Amino acid sequence: MKSLAAAAVLAAVALIGGCVTYSPSQLASMSAADLCEVQYRQGRNLSPETRQAIEGELQRRNDNCRNHAAEVAQRFEHFMYVETYGRQLP
Repeated sequence: MKSLAAAAVLAAVALIGGCVTYSPSQLASMSAADLCEVQYRQGRNLSPETRQAIEGELQRRNDNCRNHAAEVAQRFEHFMYVETYGRQLP
């Protein structure tokens, strides 16, 4: 749940701040599902370098976002529910 909150904050910052850039060390410390969520939710706001770095990190791990599509969709559904109906969820 902690990563969901972090991703929500990152998404809000992306909408406000324009292009988003992550350092390689930031990307390396994220789970593959987190990387895919960042790519899904911030896709248009990511700098080309960051987009390429995310893909490179996933390749380094021998992973891809198709493996995490269900989890990313579930996280996004939860995010939208909270944004729509309020933050009363535990």
